[in-house]
Amino acid sequence: MLDKLLRAGSASLSRAAVDRSALPSSDLSDELARLLMVRNGFFAFESALLFRPCGVSDLPILDSAAWNRLDTWKASYPETPEEVTFFAEDLFGGQFGIADDSIMQFFPETGELRTFASSFEEWATKIIEDYEVVTGYPLAHDWQAENGPLAPGHRLVPRVPFVLGGEFSVANLRSVPEVASMRFYGGLAHAIAGVPDGQVISLELKDLSSVLDGL
Repeated sequence: MLDKLLRAGSASLSRAAVDRSALPSSDLSDELARLLMVRNGFFAFESALLFRPCGVSDLPILDSAAWNRLDTWKASYPETPEEVTFFAEDLFGGQFGIADDSIMQFFPETGELRTFASSFEEWATKIIEDYEVVTGYPLAHDWQAENGPLAPGHRLVPRVPFVLGGEFSVANLRSVPEVASMRFYGGLAHAIAGVPDGQVISLELKDLSSVLDGL
């Protein structure tokens, strides 16, 4: 399945040599390094899935080292996912990352972290078998049919957050620079932290003005 995913992906996003020392020491990081040596970053499913390169890209996309710096976006979250090395993301900025011996899925609107897979083969299998849901591909296709190609370094962010009842529709999506989108989500996660499911809340967007200015 991993080979199948690579065949569905774009050409490498970086021509740089992969620096293994830039990744944590673990078996999964060894797997990641080997994968990057085959394809150093790629897009798949009409840009719905982004697999980050290791090393500077010709496109305006942050590589894995820059993306995982605390001050890029992780510090925006109430519980910083500092220990996770994120390597890929879905259409909306949902992250996939390595933590010890597991591949984790990070939900940016809430800051929730869940175990997703135990190997890259299992990760690729879950992506391929349920790519429309896991990557957001149908909305990537429909949004780009109306608006043109999604710019590299951008993700689609809901105008009304999904966690607050926003629709999974083209009309509810806007293209946002990737760092600004994650900082926005981090502010949202702060605002709703500890609020029980189903409870009505009043969210003051002006409280998030520092990140919304970038949107």
